[in-house]
Amino acid sequence: MSVPAPERVPDERVLPRPVPRVRRAVSVFAVVVALGVAVPIAAGVVTLPVRSVQISGEFFRVSEADIERAVVPLLVSGLLRVDIEALRRAALAVPGVREATVRRVWPDRVEIFVIERVAIARWARGGLIEVDGTHFYPMAGDGPAGALPLLTGPEGSEQRVLDLHLALDRILVPLGMTSVATELTPRGVLYATLEGGARLVMRPETVASAARTWAKVLAGVMVGRLHEVERVDFRYPGGFAVRMRPGAAAAGAQS
Repeated sequence: MSVPAPERVPDERVLPRPVPRVRRAVSVFAVVVALGVAVPIAAGVVTLPVRSVQISGEFFRVSEADIERAVVPLLVSGLLRVDIEALRRAALAVPGVREATVRRVWPDRVEIFVIERVAIARWARGGLIEVDGTHFYPMAGDGPAGALPLLTGPEGSEQRVLDLHLALDRILVPLGMTSVATELTPRGVLYATLEGGARLVMRPETVASAARTWAKVLAGVMVGRLHEVERVDFRYPGGFAVRMRPGAAAAGAQS
């Protein structure tokens, strides 16, 4: 007996559903429209003009007007195209400016923060010295700087002479004294002239020990006689020599 063959069921395959051409056309049109709108918007953002400049800082010698005159000619492009570094260089070029920070502020402002140079000493070769040793020249119209201590040294030694001067003052000032002039010679000898005229002579590497020794001398054998002292030389091994002013009673001291 023969068994009839089973009926063959055709394979069922799920074919991808075609995307209507109309939908594709709409999608492409939407993208083109979006790009067409975005390009003008982006161009408008880039070309937004700078409408204000805010200048801040503690001003004593430099004025806001000085900074404004230096930077405004550079504000000829939109906010996003402003050259921040060029603005900073222009602000730094103003005499008396030590540091400047520039930033953009949305939507139409530039902010500039300025730090002035502050002189703490005069340099004998001309100009002034900042606390960080920077040598600069005063602005036109600056008042006299004669009250500042006078520093002298070989070319390029501003920072070293200032450091020696400050190291000496850190010990002398608490004693009611200060150095009004500090000189480093090319041979490496340091001279410090105190208020009242007394002059200390030492090696740069012995500034701290010489100042401390001088403090002990003033509290001991030289108490009350500072005005009679002309010169104290600390370059002697294990001691120092004192020269009194003409007419003052001779005095000597050994440490």
